[in-house]
Amino acid sequence: MRFIAGIATVVAVISTGGIAAAEAPATPFETLTACPASTRTDPPVLLIPGTNATVDKSLGPVREALIADGRCVYSLEYDSTQPISDSVTYFTSAVERIQEANPGQRIEVIGKSRGALIARAVSLKFADRAVHPIRTVIAISGPQHGVGTVAGIEVSPTAARALPPELPFPTPAVRDMLAGSAYLSELNNGPMTAPEVRYVMTATSYDRTVTPYTSAFIDAPNVTKHPRPRRLSRGPHRPYRRINRPAHHRPGTTCPRSGAPPHHPMRRQ
Repeated sequence: MRFIAGIATVVAVISTGGIAAAEAPATPFETLTACPASTRTDPPVLLIPGTNATVDKSLGPVREALIADGRCVYSLEYDSTQPISDSVTYFTSAVERIQEANPGQRIEVIGKSRGALIARAVSLKFADRAVHPIRTVIAISGPQHGVGTVAGIEVSPTAARALPPELPFPTPAVRDMLAGSAYLSELNNGPMTAPEVRYVMTATSYDRTVTPYTSAFIDAPNVTKHPRPRRLSRGPHRPYRRINRPAHHRPGTTCPRSGAPPHHPMRRQ
């Protein structure tokens, strides 16, 4: 499958992305028209950005790479501060609208961070369909089991469940992403994937938001895991950068070309 075979390229391209600070208005469904005749016949691709991020800032390089490859891409903005359940409802309707505009086509969804969690939740909404409208979900650094920190403060699952709803901070979206939250407890209380969907999940061991980074993965027969040894973005999912270090250098090794010891592996940015 060409789309899945190129996932390494897509993830590599995303390294130039960033995180935006402002919310964008939700994209109206009236704009979701049929794919142009000039695009390839492969399934349409729906992009779901993360928290406080527009598609351009979060997944812009991925969108550009897909369009350059001739793919039909739908880029939807949404209010990422609202409860995740509201966002899931929005994107579930978007999937239905895209499929109506492209009869007979299944859809491929790429989500980053919070968008990756939403993408999986949306796929579960159609789990009972005879023919699932989504063929593939690519989840990039998704908090599939929740996060344990907010603004650098550790929040235990018990504390997450006890947070009074009237508190202005964290936002409803962040509350829902906390490990042990009512939303995640309900979402993950049962099958965590839809049988007819293929999931590709990628994360980096340097992630300081989704920790441990392995919590971005799910154990299921239809899940392919891609741990990444390097950063995935310029946002909170990248705590380190490498300095003057050729690709063939690795911690604790000697350069096979010059015989020199490795450079200092990394430092905080």
